[in-house]
This record gives sequence, structure tokens and C-alpha cells, in this order.
Amino acid sequence: MAALVTIELFTLYFAVTTLSAVRSFVAGEGMWSKAEKDAAGALNQYAHSHNEADYEAFKQYLKVPLGDRNSRLALLTPHPDLEKARQGLLDGRNHPDDIDGMIKLVLRFHKVFYINKAFTLWANAEPIIGQLTKISEDLHHKINSGAPQKDIDRSLENIKLLNKQLTDMEDGFSYTLGEGARWLEDLVLKILLTLSVTIGTTSILITISVSNGIEKGLKAIINGAKFIGKGDLSNRVKVYSQDEIGLLANAFNQMTDKLEQNSQEIKRQEESLRQEKERVLASEKVKQLFLMNMSHEIRTPMNVVLGFAHLLEDTLIDDEQLEYTSMLIKAGNDLLVILTDILEFSKIESGDIVLETHPFSLNQMIYAILADIEPQAVAKNIHLNCFIDNAVPEVILGDKSRVNQILIKLLSNAIKFTERGEVMVTVCCIENYPEYIELEFSIKDTGIGIPVEMQEQIFDHFEQASIGTERKFGGTGLGLSIVKQLVKLLDGSIHVNSTPGKGSEFHFRLSFLKYSHRKGRAESMALNTVNKLEPLSISKPRVLIVDDNPMNRMLVIKILQKRGFETDTAENGKIAVFKVRNQNYDIVLMDLQMPEMDGYEATRQIREWRNDKSNIPIIAMTAHTMPGEKEKCFEIGMNDFLPKPFFSDVLFEKIYALLLLNKN
Repeated sequence: MAALVTIELFTLYFAVTTLSAVRSFVAGEGMWSKAEKDAAGALNQYAHSHNEADYEAFKQYLKVPLGDRNSRLALLTPHPDLEKARQGLLDGRNHPDDIDGMIKLVLRFHKVFYINKAFTLWANAEPIIGQLTKISEDLHHKINSGAPQKDIDRSLENIKLLNKQLTDMEDGFSYTLGEGARWLEDLVLKILLTLSVTIGTTSILITISVSNGIEKGLKAIINGAKFIGKGDLSNRVKVYSQDEIGLLANAFNQMTDKLEQNSQEIKRQEESLRQEKERVLASEKVKQLFLMNMSHEIRTPMNVVLGFAHLLEDTLIDDEQLEYTSMLIKAGNDLLVILTDILEFSKIESGDIVLETHPFSLNQMIYAILADIEPQAVAKNIHLNCFIDNAVPEVILGDKSRVNQILIKLLSNAIKFTERGEVMVTVCCIENYPEYIELEFSIKDTGIGIPVEMQEQIFDHFEQASIGTERKFGGTGLGLSIVKQLVKLLDGSIHVNSTPGKGSEFHFRLSFLKYSHRKGRAESMALNTVNKLEPLSISKPRVLIVDDNPMNRMLVIKILQKRGFETDTAENGKIAVFKVRNQNYDIVLMDLQMPEMDGYEATRQIREWRNDKSNIPIIAMTAHTMPGEKEKCFEIGMNDFLPKPFFSDVLFEKIYALLLLNKN
């Protein structure tokens, strides 16, 4: 059976390759004919133009017939030179993939009537090509020697006669090859038909004889597949024969072996991935712990340095000393900004930023920011201007702290990189929908500007407009990167337009939910609560300062005593709980990280009391500023959160607000 199929396939292959070779000769004849016509045309052109380039073109075209002649002569010798024949066919511009088939056709069938007739026509054409070559040489000589035009015309007439003879031979060659192809096709069809009938009959007999064996083998394989489907990879299929079904059964068993190996490998990889995940999580936890400790350890002394520097500034009258103190405060604030940027960048990278939605007044927030940065602008003689579209609602819903952070960074940058001129803040209403509003913020300055090639990278980490910019103005290069990430977290977009030497304009768009009119009035009232706080009737509010750092305790004591507060201190949460239980205080300022008992546990114990003291206002005053810290403080019962270092005005705002609330 296999031998019959092999014979049929071989016959089919032989027929296809032979017919392909005939097709190649037809194509080759086309190339031969075209080259001959082009050569005659080039000679005709040369006869009129007398241009040597036309004569050279004739010789190039003639290489095709000459190459085919060399190939024919090499093949029809008693000992065919195959390499010479192959090179001749290549010179005849035949496709390289067709050449071997053409050579085999000549060697196998050159005595067949049709092939022999075609090659006879091919051979008869070659003397005419020789005559054409002689006429071309004669024509070339006449033109170079300045012969009369009538002699040249006589040569052209001879070329036309030769060209017509070649055309007749070319037609005969193509027709003869076509007859040969039809003869070969008829022969192959008869052979294939005979083989097909033989193979069909044999196949039926073989199919009947092996059907029982196939059925048994297939049943065994099907049963094995059912075991695999149930997850049992320990079962193997029984092999009944060494035929195709037996090979299939063996392959099935090999597949089962591979599946079992893969299953074990997957389990090993899953375990490895689990361990790697635990390692990464542990590494991230260590990183967060390090950042938390670094934040705490840096903010604690910074709180003391800046706090006492502000107190010192209030007591000095000497201009030189005031200047030194002012520089000390500025350096401390710059260091605090760098620390904050690094921690904020870390939060964003680790995905720890939690967005909040609260009602707030955008107008009040912007004017508060401008009031805070106004001293920096005045010091550089920079004008601050602001325009807020009337369509912007008084109260909107969004993440106030993040919007505030974005605006502060962009405005601080604008002032930093502007030597003179102005900084303009613009807020426009782009879209006003029933449920939400889309606003475009613009911060424009007349500063140094940003080169065009840097405007795309300026939002990347640690990027500044140039090295010179970094040296002159300082900074970590994280500010704009943080701004872009925050805008992205708020589902907004940001871009910059800038001209070096003329200034920059940063645009960003954000959407905010609208706040109902009735709730808006209530919120507007709430927003102004702190501004409307009057001095309390409590003549000397008594404050318990809970902090394990003696310098921090001393700083807060000095700040509070300047406002007439009475103060008491506790070194840890355990002492604080004891003092609150046995003495009377109006408010507690509670550090979080302390020995013996931390601020969380102390607050938790106080809130569990069943008396009036359990409601004493407690403000967390801590250098811990990592994500979730503020929420954790509120969750255990603290009333407010004040990160270190702090401004004394912010401290008093929070104290007065809680004392007023507690009194009411």
C-alpha cells in the first residue's frame, strides 16, 4: 500500500516538475524572443542615433540568446557539462529555481519527438543570431567610418529580414513545446488513473483487515483520556500492536508522562512564585517601614529646628540676626519640601495614594495659597494675579488636598524660575454638566522658560530643564513628576507651553462633582468656621503635651505659653492616661510613637472610659505622615491630626476649633 502511494506521489511529483520545466522553457523562449527583439530595436536605434550606448545595449540584449546557445551546446554533448549549462541558462535570464528542472528535461526527453523538434528549431535559430551579430559589427564599422546613409539603410533591411525569420522560429518553438506538454499531461493522467484505482481497491481491503485492531486500540486510548480528564495522571494506556494505533498509544503515554512532569513543574513554579511574592511583599514592607522611620526621625528634629527658629525670629530686633534666622528657616523649609517630595514620590510609586472626596471652596483655597506664597513673590518683586471664572461654583466636591498640592507646586515653581514680571493663575469652566463640572487651570509666568526639546521630559522623574537650572535654582526634579502623577490619579491631563526667555504656561484639566445649593450653603458656613473663631471664654486653656522628645515638649510649651495657655507634659502614653484620669485638661496634644505606651493605645484607653473625660479633645501631633496614618488616628478616636513640623498658626486653629466645638 505504501509502495503504491509512493509510486503515485512520485509520478505526480515527476509530472509536476516536468510540466514546470516545460513552462520554464516557454518562459525562457519569451526571454529569448524579447531579448532578440530588443537587440534588433537597439541596432535600429543605433543606425539613426549613431550613439555608442545603443550599440552597447544591443550587445547586452544579445547575451540572452548567446547564453541559451552555450547551455544547449553544453547539454547535447556526449558528456554534458552541467555547470556550463547552468551558467548559460543564468545568462539567458532564466530564474535560478527553474534551471535544474530545465536541464533535467533536456537530458531525459531530448530524444522525444516534440522536445527534439523544439530543440531543432532552437538550433536553426542560432546561425541567424550569428548573422545578426555580423551585420551589427558591419553596421558599427559603417557608422564609425562615416559610410553613406544608403549603406546603413541596406544593413537595416537585412536586420528586418533576419528578425522576421527568427519570429517564425520562435512561434514554432512555442507551439512545439505546447504539443509536448499536452502529450505529457495525457500520459501522466493515464498513469495516475491506473494507480488510483489500484490504491483504492487495496485501501478497502486493508481497512477491513485492520478495523478490529483499530477499535481495540482506540478504546484503550479513550479510557486513558477519561482518566486524564478526571485528573488521574498515574494511569497508562495498554499498547496492543506496533502499528499506527500502537504508536498513537505510545504517544499518548508519552503525553501523559509529560503532563505529569509539567504538573509537578507548575506546582514547583507556583511555590517559587509564592515565595517570591512573599519576598517582594516583605521587601516592600521593609521599604515602607524605612520611609516611615526616616520621615519620623527627620521630621522630629526639623520640627524643633523650625519651631525654635520661628520663636527666635519673633524675639530678635537686630536686622543681621533676623536675616540669619530667616535664612535658617528658609533652609529648613527647603529641606522639608525635599523630604515631602521624596515621600510623596514613594507613595505614588507604591500605589499608596488614597483619593478623598469632600466639599470645599476652590476660590478660598486658591486665595489662601496666594496669600501663603505672596511673601516669596514680593521678595522677588513679582506680581501675583488671579482670575476665576464666574461659572465656577462656590463649593465643589473633590480631593482638596491633592488639588491644593498641585497648585502649590506649580505656583512655587513659577515663582522660583521667574526673576521679574508676573505669575498668573486662571481657572476657567470648560464643560458644565448637570452632575459635574470640568475646569481648566492655568499657571503662567514670565520666567526663564523651557527649551522645546525638554518639554516632553520635564514631567519625568529627576528631570529639570538643564543642569544649569538645577545648579542655579536647586530642587530634586520630582515636583513636576509628582504633579503629573497626581493629575493622572485625578483622571485629568496636563501639558506645558513654553518659550525660552519668555516664560511658561502649565495647563491641567480636572473634573469635579457639583454640590447641591442647600448643602453648599452649609458647607460654605463650615468652611469659614475657623476664620470666624473668636477668643474663647476660657481664660487660660490647660493643655497636656504628650511627647517622648524633651525638645519637642519644650517647643510646644513655649508656643502655647506665648498665647497664655497653661501647659503640662507627659513623656509617654502611660503617664498621659494617668494624668488625664487624675487631673483636668481642656485638650491633649498626643505624639504617636513613644516608649512603654504609644499614642494609639493611650487614646484607645481614654475613649473606653465611662465618664466625661472620655470625650476630651485629642490632637495627634506626630512626625508619622505615611499613607493611612491620619485615617488610623481618626478611627481610634482622635479629633484632629497635625503633622510635624507645623506652623504655630495651624496648631492654634485646630486647638481653638476643637475647644469651641467642645464648649458648644
